[in-house]
Amino acid sequence: MKTAVDTDMRPSQSMMSSTSQEREVSESPAKVPLDPFTEVESPLSSKKAFLSWLLLCYSTGPTSSMTATYVPISLQAMANILGHQPGSAKKCATRGAIRCLVSFGSGEVDYNSYVLYLQAIARACEGILTIFLSGIADYSHYRKSSMLVTIILFGVLALPFAALTHASYTVLTASSVLYCLLTTIQGAYGTMEASYIPLFMRASGWYQQRPRINVGRAEEAVEALEQTQTGSTNTRPSKRAFNKGVRVSVLGLFVGNVGSLTALLIGLIITNTRGQAAVTGYHNFLLAITIAGCLTIVFGTIGGFVIPSVPGKKRNGENLLTLSVIRFISLLKSIRNYPEAFKLCIGWILWNTAYSAHNSILSLLFRETLGLGSSDGEYTTWTFTAILFASMGSLSWMFAFPHVRCKVKTWAYTFFAVNITCIVWGALGINSHVPIGYKHRPEFWIEQVLFLSTSSALRSWNRVVYSSMLPHGREAQFFGLEITLDLATGWISPLVQGVIQDRTHNLRFPMIPNSLLMLIALGFYVWVDIEKGIADALKESGAGVERTGP
Repeated sequence: MKTAVDTDMRPSQSMMSSTSQEREVSESPAKVPLDPFTEVESPLSSKKAFLSWLLLCYSTGPTSSMTATYVPISLQAMANILGHQPGSAKKCATRGAIRCLVSFGSGEVDYNSYVLYLQAIARACEGILTIFLSGIADYSHYRKSSMLVTIILFGVLALPFAALTHASYTVLTASSVLYCLLTTIQGAYGTMEASYIPLFMRASGWYQQRPRINVGRAEEAVEALEQTQTGSTNTRPSKRAFNKGVRVSVLGLFVGNVGSLTALLIGLIITNTRGQAAVTGYHNFLLAITIAGCLTIVFGTIGGFVIPSVPGKKRNGENLLTLSVIRFISLLKSIRNYPEAFKLCIGWILWNTAYSAHNSILSLLFRETLGLGSSDGEYTTWTFTAILFASMGSLSWMFAFPHVRCKVKTWAYTFFAVNITCIVWGALGINSHVPIGYKHRPEFWIEQVLFLSTSSALRSWNRVVYSSMLPHGREAQFFGLEITLDLATGWISPLVQGVIQDRTHNLRFPMIPNSLLMLIALGFYVWVDIEKGIADALKESGAGVERTGP
């Protein structure tokens, strides 16, 4: 047991105090951490609660993976079938530098821009819905019910796809609407799901006693959690609480990835057993999407009824819609109280926007470069291994974090360096005379290993560090902020990419703004003061933070 020694205590007194404390700990039974704000045992302190939450994470994985992979490329395939070459009525090519126009609204757009514009619409709707749900989830038992309803609805929206096999503009429109709804709901349940991370950290003792933060290097904010100050009023929570957040964050993503692997494995089997046609091979993807929806409904229902309700704040008779608006305005006003949390949130949003945009662009580019239809079998394998590498990245970080002594930010900087390199690499391919830039099969596979493993680890890093900066009782609201601020940025990126693609018909051009977005996001990560953010959250939550140092 590590014991920190106060500077005004003699060495002999320190040794006696340390021995006495160790004897008391060894002789007294382990206590279940109490919620310091309600003075009762946390309903999330049991293993059953944690396992039920992991089951919910697993349930959303199948449909989430389909929404990110199979749905967009099915829309791409259908748009390619219905489209025509510019200036003629000829059918569109299915491989190489494809120039293909498809009807969109009152005009025509590039067939890849069609998918990107839908993503822009969906991201905007995602933010609007999340403003409402994140505003009420921290009250009463709305957190659990909101999460359960959105997860079930998420699965239900995936069910109709197996019937949407006829290539017509009516079916394309219906599929597009379902895609937008799926993306919208995905942000809502994601906010509810992630808001449990700080609750699990609190249940393990994060706020049990009065932290004493030593102002210095950023990494000391985490290392300090290992120390225990002598005296009951200055006892610091052990690093077990922070490591609990790391485990919850990583395992939540990992179990969700396992759910994704389940659905992608089903898609891989369907594609390779039913065969693939150059024109209608995407029908296999549609069937896999429907099966994924069924998995989400079944496992989401089981996990939703098992996970305990978490008591929240009590309403004072406010209307739910009014409450959401008031809380969102209050959240924006609280920037003064939690500036570091807002800095990290903005950086996270910009990174996530660039990350999501790059993944969607690369998915479309993979099939366009290797051939629509003819590459369907390889595409199912490529998306399957993508989840494997992502899982390996986050798990590797989880195991390395407690043992590798380095600055907390060093992890983020390393992950960013790899991310930026992968995106810039694609932009190099804009020049037709440059032989690299995702123009060959091996490049896609190498990028997958590097980009997805580091991105998954960075996402886990984001969730646990952000959780440590959140005040008690506002977890869902602050996690909702990460989605709601997408109203200002999230939809702009796919819109800009759609416009660029519509003008250039080259999917590598949109990688330029993605690279710039990554660099701006990195600037916010450099700017944020993690230690101060933790201190602000504990102080405002009434945990009695005592800060020392200059």
